[in-house]
Amino acid sequence: MMGPLGFILLLLAFLLVNSYQSTLRAAQANVDNLADVLTLTVSSSLDRLLGNLNGLAADVTPADLRAPISPARRQLLESRMAAALSGFEVVLNHRAFDAEGRTVLGVGRANPQAHFSIADRDWFRTLKSQPERNFIISDVQISRATGHYGLFFATPVRDEDGTFAGALTGHIDLEWLQATIDGLNIGKQGLVTLRHRENAHLIVRRPKVEEQLNLGRSGLLELHLSDVMRASGTFHSAIDGLDRIYAFRGLEKYPLTLVVAVSPDDYLHAWKIQSWLTAAVALLLGAIQLTAYRRLEQAYHTSVGMASELEQSNTNLKRSNAELEEFAYIASHDLQTPLRNISCFSQLLERRCDGQLDKDCHEYLTFISNNAQRMSGLIHDLLAYARIGRQHLGAESVATTDAVALALQDFGNDIDSCGAQVCVAELPALAVNLNHLTSLFGNLLSNSLKYRSPDRPLRITISAEPVENGLWRFAVTDNGIGISSEYWEKIFAIFQRLHTVEQYEGSGIGLALCRRIVHFWGGTIWVTSQPGEGSTFHFTLPES
Repeated sequence: MMGPLGFILLLLAFLLVNSYQSTLRAAQANVDNLADVLTLTVSSSLDRLLGNLNGLAADVTPADLRAPISPARRQLLESRMAAALSGFEVVLNHRAFDAEGRTVLGVGRANPQAHFSIADRDWFRTLKSQPERNFIISDVQISRATGHYGLFFATPVRDEDGTFAGALTGHIDLEWLQATIDGLNIGKQGLVTLRHRENAHLIVRRPKVEEQLNLGRSGLLELHLSDVMRASGTFHSAIDGLDRIYAFRGLEKYPLTLVVAVSPDDYLHAWKIQSWLTAAVALLLGAIQLTAYRRLEQAYHTSVGMASELEQSNTNLKRSNAELEEFAYIASHDLQTPLRNISCFSQLLERRCDGQLDKDCHEYLTFISNNAQRMSGLIHDLLAYARIGRQHLGAESVATTDAVALALQDFGNDIDSCGAQVCVAELPALAVNLNHLTSLFGNLLSNSLKYRSPDRPLRITISAEPVENGLWRFAVTDNGIGISSEYWEKIFAIFQRLHTVEQYEGSGIGLALCRRIVHFWGGTIWVTSQPGEGSTFHFTLPES
């Protein structure tokens, strides 16, 4: 009696374990990618700064740093320093110091005419005493020009014989570094640190701290002070007591190291929700099966020896089975039909039992696997729908053409394969979120591609025009199969479909997601259409 239920529970356990391991692998891959992106961002900015300082070193001569400099010469050199600073948000100011650490030239934030000495700075002494150094990066310290904490990148100015004549510096903006790491998608309990490789001193951290954190003799401290360039794994934080998956990177050309890490509470959140849903539906299906078995058994015992009541018993049994079938259909349909086939781990079972199963068993396992894939897609879409309202996103200025380009890139193969023509008019900047806007256009493009007419090449037009109250009205027009007017409102409801899965694949959530995104940013969305001729989806969003 419990055999089938036990089988379902066994496969459920396999499914959850496999899903958990896949989630861990995906989290590690995501952290590695984020660490690589952050490494590239910081390295490329430092490359530009080093190039600017080397270029200025060709203009600022040792003589400029030793003798009183004329006003005309000062104006020329400081204009070139200002040109190097222009448009480079990473650096707050450039300054030139003589061999004794006294200010000679300066541009950028703070008073450029402020005169002070940096002769007591450790990094200046090191640069002066080590002729083999081409540059140096300081620890975080208070700038005597601005009075705020900063990170200083310096290159030497030397005579032809190598005699130290002074230094050129760039004040790296810690707020830019902090904003860069704050922009990484690492969850609420994620961790990012940037440290100095020579002493493991902290430069910036997410979450922010007001003072240096003592790492102790931990494995991460050993990494920061070693020659290792790449590492990954898990570690236990002595600060907040959390275990995290991390990726460590050392910058190839600069004495800096970084760590990007995520917490299980963040990267396992979706897995936990899916696990609870999967377990609940599995138990529901088991209860349905057990109820059906017990009812059938009761009907059988009632009918034994009661030939005169056989017809009535059969009628009752048919009614009972019909009610049970209707209940199973409603439960499986409204709670995501693919979840009914919870045995998505059947592929592993098939490989384990290769050669031991007959043809029918192989067909059953294939059926289970296919439905499980649909289940996964449905849950993914549902979570994407629910996530829109839970995210706390601030509006940013987004070029609509960038979002359309990203959406077109996602569907490039589909567009090419069907020979579709996509025309994009001049589009405005909007006060929204780039990912939301890309998802909105992606779902509308997907809808046009899916419901294209087989009788003519697909043509899609994307345009926009300003309307009242600071809004822009967009139109995504196609020449597809069209939609009857009685369905214009219904198609925006979640899980509403006008066609069967066999005719057109999909979860029935795409247009509902579009409406949720548009409403989230204070707009409206609607459709006009002529069956057989095409459709136009209109929506409004706030301008930047």
